[in-house]
Amino acid sequence: MIIKRPNGKWRVQVKYRSRVVADRTFDRRGDAVRWEVEQKRLLHSGEFVAPAAGRITVRELADEFREARKGQVSVRAWESDESALRVHVVPAFGKFPISSVTPPLVERFLVDLAVSRSVRTAARVRTTLRGLFRYAVRTRRLQVSPAELVPLPHPDSRTGKVVEVDPFTVAALLDVVDTQRKLSPGGADITLVLALTGLRFGELRGLRVRDVVSVPYPGIVVKRSIPQSGLTGAVIERATTKSGRSRMVPLSEMVLPVVTKAAEGKEPNDLLFPAPEGGYLHAQNWRRQIHWNTTGLGRRPHDLRHTAASLWIAAGVDIKTVSSWLGHSTAKLTLDTYGHLMGTDADRAALDRVNKALGNPMGTQQPKSSDSESGGEA
Repeated sequence: MIIKRPNGKWRVQVKYRSRVVADRTFDRRGDAVRWEVEQKRLLHSGEFVAPAAGRITVRELADEFREARKGQVSVRAWESDESALRVHVVPAFGKFPISSVTPPLVERFLVDLAVSRSVRTAARVRTTLRGLFRYAVRTRRLQVSPAELVPLPHPDSRTGKVVEVDPFTVAALLDVVDTQRKLSPGGADITLVLALTGLRFGELRGLRVRDVVSVPYPGIVVKRSIPQSGLTGAVIERATTKSGRSRMVPLSEMVLPVVTKAAEGKEPNDLLFPAPEGGYLHAQNWRRQIHWNTTGLGRRPHDLRHTAASLWIAAGVDIKTVSSWLGHSTAKLTLDTYGHLMGTDADRAALDRVNKALGNPMGTQQPKSSDSESGGEA
């Protein structure tokens, strides 16, 4: 229903079952007509969202979202969202009605976060924002999420604090393992297994002896991940992997003896790598045993997973197979993460030509000096 008001403006009231569900005033009648037609279309299609629904604040929506997520996602995922909401989202947008949050506002917020904290933090918070506003759309508070299509910022690396992949070389890895073996032989074995299988720590924690197989080749069947709460440190029982799918990870000749030794004398259902006192292995205890902060060469434990990926790629394993071994959801994720480590045949051929031009045809010999070519004459 469109009514002309005494001040010359046009008021539109949209009713549903004799109740006004939308009310808005326009300067021009044409705008009022178009808006009324669109609201009725949304009502008939089931897409209608009452304007009043968007008046709930981001803080109120965040509280509701947190409660709704409990029991529906893993504890680690819930804790990640809770932290992002409490530390970043609510302080920035808490008092805003959700309908006032726009894509440019979200994009500016993420850029500032990437510069002041890191791109990795911005990516994590963007994931939470998308979940939050998808919930608002699903519960009929908004028609469209303002965070859905916002790109991830990539500021200058000097200020963006980009966390880069920093794998070990084989030589560096073996040096690290030798150093750690003097502190804790079992802890050093864990380091080697993580670096040569690419397992997440929660996946290694959940391995059972029966998961070690020899057919069709020596490997580990990764069926479950046992994550650890970042807030309480409690180990969280879970029957599946992060992706919900099992996978097979091969065991190279360098790591196979370590895994075989770990399985010796145990029952099929026993933990393959238990804590020294029994039960599940805790990541912080392992780090303390091997003095990771001093023996890890400045890298993060997660760089052991990157090490496995980089070694596989250097060996010529195709990206789809690497993705499968790592348990990534898509090969694109693997390519985005490790694509810069891949070299093509054309790259190698070009490097050979450069080496030949520099007098180093094998890529290993040093070019002769002018003194040696001239017989050492001055």
